[in-house]
Amino acid sequence: MRKAMLLLLLLPLLTGCWDRLELRKLNLVDVAGFDLNEENGEKEIYYIVSKLKSTGQGSGDVISQVTKLKGASLVESVGQGQYTDQAPFLGVTTGTYLLSESFASHDPISALDFLLKTPYSSINVPVVIFEGDMAKFLDTVPKANTEFTTNLYDFNKALERNHILSNISMMNLILSKEEPFTDIAVPVMKQSEMGVELGGALLFRQGLSTETKLSKEQVQMMVLMQGTGAGNQRYTGNMPEKGKKQLTTDKNKQNNYAFSVKNEHSKIKFTSKSNKLQKVKVNVKLKINVFDLGKSFHQNKPDYINHMEKELSNHLKNLAVTTLETMQKANCDILGIGKELKAHHPDIWKSLDWRKDYPRMKIEPTFDVQIINSDVE
Repeated sequence: MRKAMLLLLLLPLLTGCWDRLELRKLNLVDVAGFDLNEENGEKEIYYIVSKLKSTGQGSGDVISQVTKLKGASLVESVGQGQYTDQAPFLGVTTGTYLLSESFASHDPISALDFLLKTPYSSINVPVVIFEGDMAKFLDTVPKANTEFTTNLYDFNKALERNHILSNISMMNLILSKEEPFTDIAVPVMKQSEMGVELGGALLFRQGLSTETKLSKEQVQMMVLMQGTGAGNQRYTGNMPEKGKKQLTTDKNKQNNYAFSVKNEHSKIKFTSKSNKLQKVKVNVKLKINVFDLGKSFHQNKPDYINHMEKELSNHLKNLAVTTLETMQKANCDILGIGKELKAHHPDIWKSLDWRKDYPRMKIEPTFDVQIINSDVE
């Protein structure tokens, strides 16, 4: 009885349930956006923080709060945050870094490398290039869509999980400046109805933007040539009839296709003569499951399947050729051809000036497609 009375007397002194904690005062950054004001050269930071508008038993209403900071450098911009009524900002939970096209085109690594030594910062999370007016986007979309930050984080993870495009972390991006033969493709996002969608990839060479983008179709070809295309990714498109131009827009003269890759093997081979490089071959073998080949599935007879395997192989080769031309024009070796050459043919490697020779090198892709979900034996 005495114990019960003691507990009753202590109740007014207790703080209450967990939802009485001042959760709304925590400023954990979900997304950090970096922009460049080209008029005055200031570096601008946009912090997106998910705040609990009201709390309850195990739940709460979430709102996205966007804070803009600016300064002569990113470090100075970060420092300005401590003088606002929203401080302090904690970057340990940051899930995505957004870089505007303007920021990405002006030596971004020099501005970002301080993050490697900054306490409570996330550097092993994805970096994304935003195509368009990032300031306007961040001022509207996150506020209208409370799920934006979570959706963006999940979307980046899904791109890598489904083998659509590998994530590039902030650490990968910063350290790539010190790797002379490590070129990277950073995902490009653009605004969709209530969030973002993949727009392609921006090519970086030794930490600097080449100002060259791969389209979504070219990204798919890049992934196939890298040998990482097997998975949940869907490859769709159309092939012009034999003898018709590749870019015809007459849908009646094209064969639609849709497939996923069950198994893939990609290998880079070199042909040489007297220790001089003659040609580079990128050989890709694909075992695929098709969903559409221009005819109803019950019409996919053995002869037609064999024919379409050859047609699809040639079609993918043509797409890969234009993708390689884009990479070489940007002097960006995303496939790691230089690393392979240096490792397996050191004598040939020594005879080359890689950055001068790579753009004019003869690189030939080949595709060998096998359709496995058919009656062909």
